[in-house]
Amino acid sequence: MADHAVILMNMGGVSELNEVEVFMRNMFNDPRIIGAPPWIRRPLAEWITRMRLEGVKENYKRLGGGSPLLDISRRIAQKLEARIGVPVELAMRYTPPFAREALARLKEAGVGTIYLIPMYPQFSTTTTASSIEDIRATALKMGYFPKFVSLLHYYDSPLWLEAVEERIVEALEGERADDMTLIFSAHGLPQRMVDKKDPYQKQVEAEVRLHEERLRKRGVVFEEVRLAYQSRVGPMAWLRPSLEETLEGLNSRRVLIYPISFTVDNSETLFELAMEYKEVAQKLGYQTYRVCCCPNDSDTFIKTLEGLYRRLTGQGEG
Repeated sequence: MADHAVILMNMGGVSELNEVEVFMRNMFNDPRIIGAPPWIRRPLAEWITRMRLEGVKENYKRLGGGSPLLDISRRIAQKLEARIGVPVELAMRYTPPFAREALARLKEAGVGTIYLIPMYPQFSTTTTASSIEDIRATALKMGYFPKFVSLLHYYDSPLWLEAVEERIVEALEGERADDMTLIFSAHGLPQRMVDKKDPYQKQVEAEVRLHEERLRKRGVVFEEVRLAYQSRVGPMAWLRPSLEETLEGLNSRRVLIYPISFTVDNSETLFELAMEYKEVAQKLGYQTYRVCCCPNDSDTFIKTLEGLYRRLTGQGEG
């Protein structure tokens, strides 16, 4: 067994219908998501879960009963482990496999250093910080005290940018880009989080600019490039414009959507973007509405993760 290992961190995804309630309850109990005191947050999480449970289950039924996120993540971990030669574990925040399972195996093996790599390219306190805090707190409860080395973001990594752009070019299916609008759809964030200096919005905006510049240099020039936000929940103010607002305001009726916040396809790409928003686009008279795949377990994304690992371990970014 190596003296160090990698944990890939993600929010998790519902693999079967009986995990929907677990996912919702854990998410709404996360203090990084609902920043109220525990005595308010816990009953509120229960109430939200009860109110939304059946509707969310129906959404997953339309996906065939679950998200492919875990299966794809396992393939990513296996491929990365084969490339770097050290153990690669998964730690999901809201659904199995949880951090405790990964940490138990690494503790038993005597691993002394753990490199934490998020499956979110941009940093947010609601994603990366929440996952890191959960892993550290879980290890402490287990009496396990490895050295943790955390990567916070990689939205500007050249290999990551290439992995995304491969999917955009692939989704064009050989068609010209100049009569299509490219919309980068980012997961929404409450405005209050941005007001508290969460860097997520700035990093998303910076990544969009990088993609636009890089695509132009390779001769892929869209009629327009826009940024919009999806997945709003509740009555509070969220980042804008929403994807629906953006679709309503475009002159073009041919659009390509890239889910910029995600590395792995999940319910928010395969259901929300590919089904719900497609219905919105059809009602608005769109001739083309196409959603790009996430990098998933593509060779370029595996090379991205290998490079990030080598950066963390001081071997340079391969």
